[in-house]
Amino acid sequence: MKNSISIITLGLALISLCSCKLFMSPTVTKIQDVKVVSITPDKSTIKISLMVSNPYCYKLKLDKLNVDLLNKNRANVGTASLQNVVEIPKKSAMCLDFNVELETRPVVKMVSSLDQKVQFFITGKGYAKVLGIGKNFQFDEPYELDLKEQLKNIIPKFSTNGQSLFKIMKTTVEKISFGETELHIHFLILNPYGLTFNFKGFPAEIYISDKSAGIGNLKNQLQFNENIFSQEGVMVFKLNNLKTILGAVKGAVKGEIKYVVKGKVLIAALGMEINQPYTYQDYLPVNILEMLLN
Repeated sequence: MKNSISIITLGLALISLCSCKLFMSPTVTKIQDVKVVSITPDKSTIKISLMVSNPYCYKLKLDKLNVDLLNKNRANVGTASLQNVVEIPKKSAMCLDFNVELETRPVVKMVSSLDQKVQFFITGKGYAKVLGIGKNFQFDEPYELDLKEQLKNIIPKFSTNGQSLFKIMKTTVEKISFGETELHIHFLILNPYGLTFNFKGFPAEIYISDKSAGIGNLKNQLQFNENIFSQEGVMVFKLNNLKTILGAVKGAVKGEIKYVVKGKVLIAALGMEINQPYTYQDYLPVNILEMLLN
């Protein structure tokens, strides 16, 4: 008797499902959005939002959905999976989010220098049930992600995750006189993302004791590519306000004379000309006092 009831119930369910187009699969109707959540030298996280549609007259139970991110050569660069079972009401759609973690450097290599976009494919395989009857489905969609703004913000800020990529190594006085004082600031630039760019210039003003003391710029441009992790550079300043410098030196505590540099970073990267403000600070060498007073 129980077997007969079960068979009848199953038959009714099949008839009902047939009226709702039994052989239709759940579908990813569209890629709703793709956003860069975070970008670090080692790992980047991309959030992919997919719109999954339930074509049935009954609620759909989505048990599994694996999402793969492929580069333009269809090599896998990142994977994510549905963490919990999701139920989608009848004849409706639901937006599902997936965080895909991938290595940063391969992503940077995927960026086209012409339009700053990463071209890739989003593919996936899933398994869903309606009234206990399971159905496999899959999708494969091309997509373009514009990384222009993300990279435009990273490069000239010279920082990532609280770490400074612009490091002062030393400050030296190369020439000193009442007519002109030349200051050299030696620095190190890190390139952990493996970006290709040209550090063209850094026109800046130097302040000592909160007073403008001179202007300067890069001694030489610096060229970076994916194989150059770091590079040393020099900024040259002509100090033209000796009275201000001498006053700062006399008022210095323990020989430390703080200076602040304010200017604009000029960079050519990914077909863009980027210029953004940048400020750093350090201390003049202790022996400048002796040099000035001799």
